[in-house]
Amino acid sequence: MRSIVKILLAGTAFAAPGHILAQDNPVAATGGDGAEDVEEAGGLDVIVVTAQKREQGLSDVPISISAVTGEAIESYGQANLESVSSSIPNLKITQTAIANRIAIRGIASGDNKGFEQSVAMFVDGIYYGRDQLSRMPLVDLQRVEVLRGPQPTLFGKNAIAGAVNVVSRRPTDHFEGSLSASYEFEHEETRVTGVVSGPISDTVGARVVGYYRDMDGYFYNTRQDRNEPNVREAFVRGMLAFEDDSPLSADLKVEYADFKTKGQPREAFGPAGSYSLVFAGPLFVETDEDYVRADGGYESRNKIFNAVVNANLELGDHTLTSVTGYLDYDVEETIDVDFTNLPLLDGTAQSEDYRQFSQELRIASPGDRAFNYIAGVYYQNTKLGVTDHVQFNPFFFGTPFRALGDTSNDRDYSQKSDLYSVFAQGEYSLTDDLRITVGARFNHESKTGSRALEINRGPLSLAATPPIIDPVVIGTFRALNIEAHTISGKLSESSFNPMANIQYDVTDALMLYASFARGSKAGGFDARGNSLPGSTTVASPGAFEFGDERADNVEVGLKYQTRDLAFNLSAYRTKYSDLQTNVFDGVLNFNVKNASGATTQGVEADMRWALDEHFTLSAAVAYLDFEFTDFPLGQCYFQQVPDNGGFCSYSGKRNALTPEWSGNLNGDFNHEIGGNLKLGVNLNADFSSSYIAAANLDPRTKQDGYVKMGARLSLGHVDDNWTIALIGRNLTNERIMQTAGALPLATTITGGTGIAYNAIYDRPRNIALQFDLTF
Repeated sequence: MRSIVKILLAGTAFAAPGHILAQDNPVAATGGDGAEDVEEAGGLDVIVVTAQKREQGLSDVPISISAVTGEAIESYGQANLESVSSSIPNLKITQTAIANRIAIRGIASGDNKGFEQSVAMFVDGIYYGRDQLSRMPLVDLQRVEVLRGPQPTLFGKNAIAGAVNVVSRRPTDHFEGSLSASYEFEHEETRVTGVVSGPISDTVGARVVGYYRDMDGYFYNTRQDRNEPNVREAFVRGMLAFEDDSPLSADLKVEYADFKTKGQPREAFGPAGSYSLVFAGPLFVETDEDYVRADGGYESRNKIFNAVVNANLELGDHTLTSVTGYLDYDVEETIDVDFTNLPLLDGTAQSEDYRQFSQELRIASPGDRAFNYIAGVYYQNTKLGVTDHVQFNPFFFGTPFRALGDTSNDRDYSQKSDLYSVFAQGEYSLTDDLRITVGARFNHESKTGSRALEINRGPLSLAATPPIIDPVVIGTFRALNIEAHTISGKLSESSFNPMANIQYDVTDALMLYASFARGSKAGGFDARGNSLPGSTTVASPGAFEFGDERADNVEVGLKYQTRDLAFNLSAYRTKYSDLQTNVFDGVLNFNVKNASGATTQGVEADMRWALDEHFTLSAAVAYLDFEFTDFPLGQCYFQQVPDNGGFCSYSGKRNALTPEWSGNLNGDFNHEIGGNLKLGVNLNADFSSSYIAAANLDPRTKQDGYVKMGARLSLGHVDDNWTIALIGRNLTNERIMQTAGALPLATTITGGTGIAYNAIYDRPRNIALQFDLTF
């Protein structure tokens, strides 16, 4: 860790940029919950955010919050939340074989479509509760806000670890347009974004955005003879803003995204025990870490449509806000879930079909009174359909598991839910310098769910010689804890989540705060269970219904801002109970249970310093102490001796993907050089201490600490009419494991004597040329 700090401190000599931290970066007009304008504050700009559903300066919000501006996202060519998260301490978004994980302070939901997300994501006021939605392109945004810790009152039931609030740019009151195009040389990536905005009448403004991205990839798949991940993304958004002299104003937004991916940035590595001896000759699996891989292919296609109407009615000095949203997305994926060149589980497929309607009504008092409040009601209806087809290929005919050859287990899961909420939050000024805030949210949710699993035989299985009879196939699957079944259920639950904080202005520049918040995450149904609960025909019965989980968070902090310096510091401790956990069944599968508890605590700090009108330094650092407090049913890693029956206790241990230290150091230099030209020089460094990348805490998947450097060199017109920039990311070419695990069936085929691993890796060094034109 000391070497990391020394490198970062040395980097200040080269003026690292403020591209991501953006805790106090400039922002302009925004939509969603209101419009904000940058207020000049001498050397630093003041960001006005709507993280608490009303306009506030970032330094006035008594929570740990980061804000990434749309300018920063565009300038550094960040395509989605995963790329943004790498530079925000204690936010980690990773891709797995079958899902995406969004974690704040080490807490995330597991790989199961029945889970709600631990980190609630909102886009223009609409809840995006499915993990796949984090892959949506980030286009023409005003900013992304990241709120750490439970956010129970204003962001709802499932913000138990925190919330991500995405705000799009609104139509402007004058005509403007922009065109941005970039080409990345290493991985042959092309991006084009076009925007047109302005009034179409005295009372109506419009904004239209189009985006296209195409990338060849940075892994080579020898079996597919292509570079991966091969990405094609298309996105369009239209927004209308209605405003006249009446008390009513409204925005209508409609957007559609279609993005396709072929291949994952995944590679096998780390053979141990007898693995290389068994997987040799015709069974050879390449495990060199060289960005070359071979498997049966991965393909994913996501289609997303959403429409939002955001209306505000001025009722005297109060504002009544209505947010109506409809969200529709479909995902189809084909996955080789053995991740090797061997035709074991090629052709496995899954799909997800999701529909959501939501309506929120809230009333807000003026924000300049001794007592200020926000109160409202919320309704949400969702429908979810999931299919999961696991294919066992003819390869198995030549193994001891002959009965699995040319068979499949096909799972269908459906779910419906209705959520009703009432919430209120009020702030009272005891004196000019001392304020208390109290709030709460009551939720009532009902869910219905059903799951059906069938075992099917293909023509080669039915015609096998010698014949394979049905009882043998059924018995073999039961030995894997898989059996045909149908199950359904109903769930009704209520929760009451309070919060309170106190703020004290020591001076005009310094504010201290302390807060308490209780969060919860909804229960549900196990979408991936392979047998019935209580089954007597398998060794480890499946699961279906699981309960909600809860968290209590205490936080203290300070916010300081002067003309040239802004500094924020927070310390927190959060206790989680009844965490929804994937519990290994001892063979191949996982069952969902409320089987663990955890405590997270740590410190988060950030600063921004305007040395003069041309040069700004910024930095952020986070210390995270994560400990499972009650997790007796953990999966043992290879050669680990069980200490609880067939399980290994994780109690007292850190979670995967939880570095003790993370942060960034950034800087930005801009200066006119004559001839109406402006030069920009930016450098940045993101750092992390080591962490374990596998969910079963296998030390063989340790990711060493790293420093990832980036840079941007730009030349443009002083009025930003045009800019040309050279952008470098991961210039130190760090090889970073985002997530890892054992290769499926490795220990089964080796009889428990060998193993190898697979991991998804961060993007290596890439350099792009970008051209921006505004008019």
